[in-house]
Amino acid sequence: MKILFIIPEIKSMFGTEKGIPIHPHVGIAYLTSVLKKNHHQVKIIDCGVENNWSDQITQLLSTFKPDIIGITGFSYAYKFLYQTIKKVQSLTKTPILLGGPHVSATKEKILQETKVNYAMYGESETSFIIFLDQLSQAKPDLSTVPNLIWKQKKQIIINSPAPPIHQLDNIPFPDYQSFNLKKYPCYEAKIIPIITSRGCPYGCNYCSVRLSMGQNFRPRSPKNVIKEIKYWYKRGFINFDFNDDCFTLDINRAETICDLIIKNRLKIKFQLYNGIRVNNINLKLLKKMKKAGCFFIAYGCESGSQKTLDNIKKNITLDQVIKAVELTRRAKIHHAVNFIIGHQNETYQDAIETFNFAKKLQCDYVNFYNLVPYPGTEVYQWAIKHAKFLYPKKEYLKEISYRDINPIFETQEFTKEQRIKIMKKGFRLYERKLYQFKFGKFIGTFLFLITRINLVAIVARKIIYHNQKARELFQRITQKSKE
Repeated sequence: MKILFIIPEIKSMFGTEKGIPIHPHVGIAYLTSVLKKNHHQVKIIDCGVENNWSDQITQLLSTFKPDIIGITGFSYAYKFLYQTIKKVQSLTKTPILLGGPHVSATKEKILQETKVNYAMYGESETSFIIFLDQLSQAKPDLSTVPNLIWKQKKQIIINSPAPPIHQLDNIPFPDYQSFNLKKYPCYEAKIIPIITSRGCPYGCNYCSVRLSMGQNFRPRSPKNVIKEIKYWYKRGFINFDFNDDCFTLDINRAETICDLIIKNRLKIKFQLYNGIRVNNINLKLLKKMKKAGCFFIAYGCESGSQKTLDNIKKNITLDQVIKAVELTRRAKIHHAVNFIIGHQNETYQDAIETFNFAKKLQCDYVNFYNLVPYPGTEVYQWAIKHAKFLYPKKEYLKEISYRDINPIFETQEFTKEQRIKIMKKGFRLYERKLYQFKFGKFIGTFLFLITRINLVAIVARKIIYHNQKARELFQRITQKSKE
């Protein structure tokens, strides 16, 4: 069969404006490779890097003539998802299958709101093939398709999930070649994303990862990971973003991956911006990661209040955060620590503790994020019952970003004004330390001060995000500063 994948535009970290995807969509790349292995034909349009994506869709509808259109979407950018669905429905009657994290979070609701034909939640590599096999039958039995959400007359049916894929080595590597790779910022910097495991066994109440990937930790073998790295290394890619949720959960496995990078003399650099846990590292591992080419790690701390950490089920201690920073400094790896403002039952005093804790940490910089209660998470259910939303519940994901000053909700214990005040303090700390990290203390401090002028900050952001040459120059400068 012929499948046309459409990836909607994404929202930038700064609010409602359009963002630029750094690299191809990893989930679609995996699906594409599996579909091709099973003799299906695939085309991809990423609206985030194509200026005339509507015309391209029209052209492929005429020339490629897809049997089905797959559209993926994230909850934080579902405004663009719904806009894309509406546009595609205006162009064709071809059946549409929705997928991605937003489907996993909202389930049947997305069919109610969009009136598309089908949706699929969770992992889809196995389920998608079964789905296409059924569609090709004279009398399809959609009840046999795992993970499928579909309509039978006026009733929306949610099929049972497929078992998690445990043998990840059997899945072919993601097919980034089917994307217009040269249009992504990662191409210029020779960066490729890589995922070495799936699933997270922890229960943080704000996290939506387990809705799509489950809580079973499922690692790829070190040998399989190295094989993928070698594939791209031979093609000139020397930088890798390890985007796992739990890369170091199995410390022995992480060490083995590093050992194989060293043994195979792969002169690469890799980073873990997605974050790893402070309780799953040691000095021996960090030194091996450094030797293998790791130059940056982000740690998820989320709060500087132990009471809040316990409340959100983070299952770490502040002492472990301090120790992780100390060990990472000893291993000479650049690193940041991430914090979120607005947790369940958090007070203004708890947030002040977080800011003070972050300020004292001896890391390269700290990240502050605005809590976004994603549908399907525990904190979302809590907020619905106990918080006062400052935006309509159906609209806040369209308007607010995790990098936004404005909170999504408030409580009696932590008001809107208090949340804005602490977010401003956190963002100032983040920006000052980030500029100093990337450009050195003197130039970084100057840039921090000049970007306090709001107009300068807005213009600079638009240039970097929407001008390819400026973006490439910015990446070269910041890359050199981290080496």
